[in-house]
Amino acid sequence: MRYKFLLFLCIGYAPLSAQNWEVYGVIRSTTGEVVPGASVYIDDTTGVVSNEQGQYKIVSAQRPRVLIVQQLSHFSRRILLQADTFSNRRLRLDVVLTAQFVALPQVDIVSPKVEVLLEEDFTNDLFDYEFAGENLLLLLRRNRQHVLRLVGESGEVLTEMVLAGNPRSLHRSCTGGLHAVGSDIVQELILNSLQLDTFPRYPAGKFRSIIEPCVLKNDRYYVYRKSAVFNQAVYYWYFDTYGGRHPLTEILNRASIREAYRAYRYFLYNMPFTVRPEKTPYSESIDKGFQLDAFPDEYDVPLNIQALLPLALSANQNAWLGVLKTIESDSNYAPMFKIGDRILVFDHINGEIRQFDDAFRKEDAIPIAYQKGKGWKKELLKDDVTQAMYAHFAPDGRHELQKIDVSTGNTLKSYPLDEVLYLSHHFKIRDGYLYYLGQENVNIPNYKLFKVNIAQQSKR
Repeated sequence: MRYKFLLFLCIGYAPLSAQNWEVYGVIRSTTGEVVPGASVYIDDTTGVVSNEQGQYKIVSAQRPRVLIVQQLSHFSRRILLQADTFSNRRLRLDVVLTAQFVALPQVDIVSPKVEVLLEEDFTNDLFDYEFAGENLLLLLRRNRQHVLRLVGESGEVLTEMVLAGNPRSLHRSCTGGLHAVGSDIVQELILNSLQLDTFPRYPAGKFRSIIEPCVLKNDRYYVYRKSAVFNQAVYYWYFDTYGGRHPLTEILNRASIREAYRAYRYFLYNMPFTVRPEKTPYSESIDKGFQLDAFPDEYDVPLNIQALLPLALSANQNAWLGVLKTIESDSNYAPMFKIGDRILVFDHINGEIRQFDDAFRKEDAIPIAYQKGKGWKKELLKDDVTQAMYAHFAPDGRHELQKIDVSTGNTLKSYPLDEVLYLSHHFKIRDGYLYYLGQENVNIPNYKLFKVNIAQQSKR
């Protein structure tokens, strides 16, 4: 199964003997540029990495059947290898990868502030979308079929394919692979120019445990993320290619953790749930009788609302579960991004950006305060083309972006988005354009895919 690629990577070239098979060539992008650092596999077992000239060579004792190529920021490729394409057990195979993020073509005329790229009707539902070079990939349900559709920037349909497994979302993995995620099965998507395909399906449980928690690939290391204690503790660690696990950093909302444990204890002892004016339900200091060091191991805390539901035998216990659910929904938002050669973890609880270099050595933290602004949505948006970072706000129901200087933590510019509908979600940015799903009329449950030129918005 392809999820095993996170656990090993063989780098280098093996000696060739008369009994071995060899596949070699150059990896390039659709623009003709060589692609270094691409992971190349045959039959899910043997892998190498392309060098600075994009060259690769794989040697195998058995005839290779399938060649798989992956590279961050490009779509994966899968190529079937026929026996008659080999000459003396050798095959030169140059591979072209489709970029996921590219700058959009320049236009001479000023585009409308808001463009509609797709509109739902009563036979089509739009679940999710992702960027595919200059184009867009849309995940839709058309009648009873789930469809992956490739469209151009003006919304014209380029190609599409039917997907199995009732997928409802698209997920970009830490290695750059794009996955269609359903409740039971997951499929990694392949895009070769305008040709859509998928790798073999694998169980959703494997996706949840291996693919989804991986948030960053840095050289030969894989960085994982885990939330615990009702989403109030965030842990990052990384694996090397030999499977070694190394802690990186942790972000704790200590006040909320204490509050969660208190509510958990009150649930277990069926304490009365009463609310006094201007006080919390338990009306005690959150520090009373608690020491954070005395809590159980945060990696294995027996706090799970679904597991506690069958134990709720009274109205008081149901009320305390409601408190825990409220704490869980107000999560500790601490995302990780890589910008240039720096790895950044945004600690919004303690007001700092934690910096690490490529070797995971910690550098000086950068103070931030934008998260204290009115209408903070707990959302950072990265433009993968320009590398710009934006913070999302919605003061008084009006959306706004603030561009963040990640070297200082200061706000550079504000972009009020007066045209963006309040009932909007799935915000993503590419090359200075904001994309989102919005609902124009609350009485008509149809969404549209919008595109907004951020630079045309008035600044202050």
